[in-house]
Order: sequence, then C-alpha cells, then structure tokens
Amino acid sequence: MNSVAPSRAFAAIACDYDGTLATHDRIPPEVVTALRFVREQGIRLILVTGRTFFELTRVCEHLELFDVVIAENGGVLFVPPEQVIRDLAPPPPPRLVGELDRRGIYYQLGRTIVDTFRNDEGRIRDAMAAVRVQLALTPNRAALMLQAPGVSKGSGVQHAIRRLGLSSHDVLGIGDAENDLDMFAVCGFSACPGNAVEEVRTRVDWVFAGDNGGSVARALSTSVLDGQLPPPATGRREVEVGWARQSGERVAVSTRGVNVLVNGDSMSGKSWLVGGLIERLVDRRYGVCVIDPEGDYHVLTAIPAVSFVEVRDMADWDQAVELFRRDPSACVVADLSTAGDADKASLITTGLRALRDLRRECRLPHWIFLDEAHYWLGEDGPAADLVLDEKGFCLATYRASALAANIRKGIDLFVFARTTAPDETRFVREAIPGSIEAGNHLCAAFGELSLGEFVLVRADTGCAGAVSFQAAPRRTEHVRHRRKYADIPVLPDRNFFFRAADGRLLARAATLGEFAKAVETVDEGVLIEHARRLDFSRWLFEVFRERRLARQIRQIEQRCGRGDIRHLRVALIRLLSAWLPGRA
Repeated sequence: MNSVAPSRAFAAIACDYDGTLATHDRIPPEVVTALRFVREQGIRLILVTGRTFFELTRVCEHLELFDVVIAENGGVLFVPPEQVIRDLAPPPPPRLVGELDRRGIYYQLGRTIVDTFRNDEGRIRDAMAAVRVQLALTPNRAALMLQAPGVSKGSGVQHAIRRLGLSSHDVLGIGDAENDLDMFAVCGFSACPGNAVEEVRTRVDWVFAGDNGGSVARALSTSVLDGQLPPPATGRREVEVGWARQSGERVAVSTRGVNVLVNGDSMSGKSWLVGGLIERLVDRRYGVCVIDPEGDYHVLTAIPAVSFVEVRDMADWDQAVELFRRDPSACVVADLSTAGDADKASLITTGLRALRDLRRECRLPHWIFLDEAHYWLGEDGPAADLVLDEKGFCLATYRASALAANIRKGIDLFVFARTTAPDETRFVREAIPGSIEAGNHLCAAFGELSLGEFVLVRADTGCAGAVSFQAAPRRTEHVRHRRKYADIPVLPDRNFFFRAADGRLLARAATLGEFAKAVETVDEGVLIEHARRLDFSRWLFEVFRERRLARQIRQIEQRCGRGDIRHLRVALIRLLSAWLPGRA
C-alpha cells in the first residue's frame, strides 16, 4: 500500500553534483537559491560526487551549503562547517598509476580514486592484471572510476548519515548516472532529473521534469517540500504480514505514510500479528517505539536490536527518547506494566507528548505502537488529541468502537482478527466504506476467522478491497517458549513455601506445575496474605526470571491489595492455565 510521501519524511537530501545540481561544472543561481531554501526548512544537505576532491574544490563555489560532502565516489568525506576531511578508502596503488603512465592511459588521480575514460576499460583491465592489482571499476556515463572494492557512493552516504545522526529511511537521494544506484540503495527515497540515464530513470521513485539542475531546483522549490509528490514508484517501503487465503499472494503493509488499526476479540491473535509487524520493521532498521501498558511485548527483547525501558515516571521516558537520539534505528519497548493503574494514563499521555516532540525534532521514531488503545484514545481518553496528526501509528484494541471519532478518521489501514462483539461489528459497518450487504458479509467473515487469520481493509477502498490472509510466522513467540520450567524442579532452598499466618507449612512447590496445583488447594486466605506481600511475583522473577509472567501476577497481587478481586484463586488459576502447557 503506497501513499504520498510528505515533505517531513525527508530529514536530509543527498545530491549528485554533475548532471544533477551542476551544469558545465557550475551550480546555477536558481539551484543555489533552492538549496538555501531547503536548508531553511531544517533539512540537511549532503553533496555526493565522483569527482576527485581537488577537482571539486576547484569547480564548486558553494560547498558551504552542504552539511557533509562525499567526494571521489565515496572515498572522501569532508565536513565544510568544521573543515574536517577524512579518507574513507586507501590511496590508489602506486604501481598501477605507474603502469597507466607507461601505457599512455589518461587519468586523474585523487586521494582514493583513479578517474579515467570508460572507453579505455579494456586497456585498464590489462594494466591491472599486469601489476596484479584488483580494484572496483564503476561506470559514470562516459567516465570510469577505479577504487578499492566495497567503496561507493552508497558506502559514503552511509558514513554521512551516521555522522549526522539520521536514519537512512529519511533521506532522499537524487542522481543521474550509474554510480548513483548504490546511493539510492541506502536512501529511503530516490529521484533523478529527466535527462538521467535510462537505467536510473527506471529504478527511482520520482523522475523530475526537465534537465540537470533546473529540474532539481523546481522540484525542491515545489513538490518535494510541499508534500505533493505522487506515490513512490518502487515497492521497497513495504513489509510482509502474511499471504492471501484465496490466492497465496503476498500481503504487505506500507512502512511509511499510514496509520494502522488492529482490532479483534480477546485471544484472537492481535498481539501476535502486531509483534510480527514490529519484528519486520526492526529487521528493516526503522525506529520503533512500543508503548506496552500490560507487559505483552517484553518477549521482543529476545531480539538483540530491541531495548527495554520500564516506565514509571518522566525520567524513564527521557531514557527512552535518548535511545532514539543515539540510534535512529532503535526499537524501544516502553513497559508500563509495573505502574499503578492510576498512573498509566498520565504516563502514556506524557510519553506520547515526548514522542511527538521528538518526531518534530528529528522525525523519529518512524513508528509508534500503542496497545489497549481504547483506554487512552477514547472520546474522554487522556491522549485522544495527541496522536494521528502524523502517520506511523499502529493501534491495537479489542474495542475499536470506543476510540474517539478523530482517531478513527485518521486510520488508513484496518486489520481485523476474529471479531464477534456486536458493538465492534457495528463499528465496521459505520467505519468501512461499502454497501450494507458488503458490510454484513464482511462482519460475518470476521466471526469465522481462526487463530492466525486476519482480514485487511484499506480505508480508501473499503469492503470491496478486503483481503483475508494467514499471518506470516514470527521470530519470537508471543508467550515464552513452552514454559520450560513447568516441570523442571528448582533447588530445595528455591522452592515456594505456602505458609499459614502462624508459620505452619501448608504446601511447597519446586516447579511451576506444583505451584499451580497448590494454588488450587491452599486456603484462599493464605493466598491473599502471600499476594499482599507480593510473594508470588517476586518468586517467579527471582527464581525463574520469567519477567512477563511475574508482571502479570504482580498486577493480580496489586488488584488484590486494593480489594479489586473478589476471587483471587480464580484469577490466579485462569492466568496459570493460560500460561502453562496442558492446563488450559
């Protein structure tokens, strides 16, 4: 699903020099004006050229316009504001340079590159073979560049992006020749002037009308910055969520420019699907923040790229925000499960404000996931007016009907798991465009979905474009791997001891299975005393390191302490039965 890329999607623009910005060696005045305008909008500029650094300083009179300059086809990095120059590749082997001289082959020698003519490629290869030198040969229209293997405009731009602290997904690359393709591969978006070589024109997102710098200047001054670019032509900005049930075709979700709502009954697989989507965004190095009120996404921390922050106050949100400043591709699970019920609403509101400010500052994180969204984004919810003003939200809920009207209007893509509640089927008929008959048919289909089956509906196509699909597999399990401690005893001094008020030992548990059996038989008054002291959750975490189960038990203990649970035993048995194999 493609969408229009708004101007705010670009944190930086990486531009080729000859044939893109410059005509006959020089940047025309209208292009200089356009570049200055871009900088005024807070967008960083990266100049990327195959020219030798010496040649570039001779012909370019406006290097000060750029935050970073990549010269010699990725071999040299120059930072104009700091006058810092750094070689990103070794110098050309002297014996090859001598052999080119001996054979009378014309060349220009740079700090890390040999620039020559493309029609001399055969003679150059013979010269390299004669002196046993292996360099990469990169064509650039009529030119041919010789440099160390692995060095390219793409590798140079990656250095520049890291130096600027940006995400490559937020960079627009603009070029016109074959050596720009490596740059496009590392940029989130790509474009070229109308006179670019054919291979480039067929592989970019946008072709700007006109030639050379004039084409680019007009685009920068208009469509690029006012959000009027058409949908990108390439499909690189999609992640797979599953396969269509009828055709087996790939079902994908756009990684940019959409808001997603995942709705379904409890235990219908919503969190499984959302977790899989997060995993795929992490694999693609998008910045992701997961606001997790109940501790359901801690399992994602099994992925090395995922960070975990336990949020109990604003200082914890500061820590989460700082992770994105350090690494634009960070995935942060902000876990609020240990916060009191009364505090969660204010913490989530505070977090959404902090993330909104961070997005305005540096366009990160690319995605914000919010679980149990109906609690916080209802008509009277504390945060209903804070989100969906920009794209890149995924809301998970079993009560989409309770979301505020402005929230529902901001959804571009609906994903439904099994949905049977009358209020939710009524919501579908009201929110999804289509005839009454089509809406009834869709709702009937929702009620027949099995675990792992979903229906994707786009807001712009409505019921007519609904696609049923089977979810793709995940790397991490939603519930931890088969509860490996269910029947494995711990050391005697690590057992759980159920004791009466007078200290008498009533039961002991060496495994989680034994613990569950004891909960079924021990007097409820004993369970209540243990719960008020938080003994259950402390034992589960300290002995088994089962953080997720411990948090869920802690929630029950806290509710018991407030007097919110009438039957503690029932609540504990229900949770343990769902968690332990063979007890459901």
